[in-house]
Amino acid sequence: MQESRIWILPEFLASQIAAGEVVQRPESVVKELVENALDAEATTVAVTVHAAGRRLIHVVDDGYGMSRSDLALSIRRHATSKLRELEDLHRIATLGFRGEALAAIAAVSHLEIRTRQADDPVGWRLLSEPDTEPRIEPYAGEKGTQVLVRNLFYNVPARRKFLRSDLTEFRLIADTMTRFVLGHPPVRFLFSDERALIFDVAPGTLQERFAALFGDELVQKMLPVESAYAGFRVWGFVGHPECARPSRAQQFLFLNRRWIQHRGLSHAVYTAYEQLLESGTYPIFVLHIEVDPEQVDVNVHPQKHEVKFEEERQAFTAVLQAVTEALGRSHLAPTVTLGMAQTPMTVERTAHGQPLLVNRITGEVVAPEQIQPRHWQLGGSGSFPVPAYRQATRGTAAPQNAATVLFQEELQLRCWQVHDTYIFWETPEGIRIVDQHVAHERVLYERFRRVWEAERKIPQRLLLPLPLSLESAQRSLVEELWEPLHELGFELQRASSGAMELAAVPADIPPGQEDTVLMELLEGYREYSHQLRGSAVERLLATLACKAAVKAGQTLSEPEIHSLIAELQHCVLPYVCPHGRPVVVEITRQELERFFERR
Repeated sequence: MQESRIWILPEFLASQIAAGEVVQRPESVVKELVENALDAEATTVAVTVHAAGRRLIHVVDDGYGMSRSDLALSIRRHATSKLRELEDLHRIATLGFRGEALAAIAAVSHLEIRTRQADDPVGWRLLSEPDTEPRIEPYAGEKGTQVLVRNLFYNVPARRKFLRSDLTEFRLIADTMTRFVLGHPPVRFLFSDERALIFDVAPGTLQERFAALFGDELVQKMLPVESAYAGFRVWGFVGHPECARPSRAQQFLFLNRRWIQHRGLSHAVYTAYEQLLESGTYPIFVLHIEVDPEQVDVNVHPQKHEVKFEEERQAFTAVLQAVTEALGRSHLAPTVTLGMAQTPMTVERTAHGQPLLVNRITGEVVAPEQIQPRHWQLGGSGSFPVPAYRQATRGTAAPQNAATVLFQEELQLRCWQVHDTYIFWETPEGIRIVDQHVAHERVLYERFRRVWEAERKIPQRLLLPLPLSLESAQRSLVEELWEPLHELGFELQRASSGAMELAAVPADIPPGQEDTVLMELLEGYREYSHQLRGSAVERLLATLACKAAVKAGQTLSEPEIHSLIAELQHCVLPYVCPHGRPVVVEITRQELERFFERR
């Protein structure tokens, strides 16, 4: 008889596999436990972490607690109080619903749960370790639930090995706690580590919550949002264009109190800000979206950050209308009518070559009769001259690197700029196109790296130390990058009050921009560092180059264009920026001719 190749996994192994989907790091544990507390109608939630959650995560709430029988079931897989039948899955109104979190946590830690219901004379305590029967014993305590997670991943060394530094893991937890504070204004949140209280935010309005986290100065520049459209209510705040940030770090989107990531809705916000922001900057916003739970599917991803709407187009329109109205009330943007005549369109083709009119924002195919005719003409002020090719003077010296081979013949040509973003020039083989921002980013990165490797940095000391206003996540990031920042020339110090001060900066930072450059560097590092390899200093160098490079939409003179191409010629790796984006794209004559072939 042939030996079977398929078998049932042991329960302990299946539990650890399932735990890996839900509990990816300490932040995942904090998120799941706080969501349980909020689903239990807690009015106060306190979170304490030791060693960034590796050694201890302690979550205390004053919710309705559990009975002994419920406590015994709570750590079993697929045990939940939120679903009973299939229909419930289509109208989820709670933050949790799968019944996997506590079971997953119990599989990779030492777990203790203390709980008591208001009407019970005594509470109960559960002690659990992987691969052992849990113990339940009486507990005398206050109404509510406490969950203590000790020694996370102690039995999964591979998972523990791939956690990042304590400062990074703590910053991720701080980011999650910030989202809870903004997502649930009526609830008091306390957050601390083993050394100090990070914040204690009392119940209040969303505006008060935002001020408590980010300061009164910034909240004064936030514009209120309140709008309703097609069953969607959108409310919250968006930032004035003048307080736009170089990253998306201060963007918060909530659906029925759940923090979500949704590219389409974020794009709706950006569309409302079109022409109001400088290139490379992003708006601040805290937006709550409320809709009938039956109109949205939150059962898409184990982390429950991704959602799907039954009417994606209506969700997009609701957010776009709400933000546009908020900006319009401040005379920052015209109020628009969201009809087909104003919708940006593009022409796509079917597999059989038939043309289709497509909404460029939502991807919706639109019937031709819905579009008002629009007359186009070639040429005019928007056209640009195509320069005749002039034979370059060939040098006799050998090229320094592969970049010289790429550029040596083009430097004598007349280059031209298109849309203040791309540099074009003609070659015997076709056309080469350079993204000016990406090219300058590569040039600056290699320049900064040479200075750093030669240890020629000369910090510029400030006359008086500059106090820094840092939120909890930024403070953790500064602690994490303390030494790399010092290597770059940023000298920081701790004041007697515990606040941080900036004492010196790299010599080439303009006066008056010292704290702004540092904040942009921190935000850029937080957003892009996961895309980069190498040491923290190398990643900071890449971020600094990105922030200092010329931007898309910036006009360059002809000498500046030639200078940029000449500097790119001498780069060690001129083909991609430090983030991996291509610098040069080439279109051959054959490819150009194919565009105009008879169809």
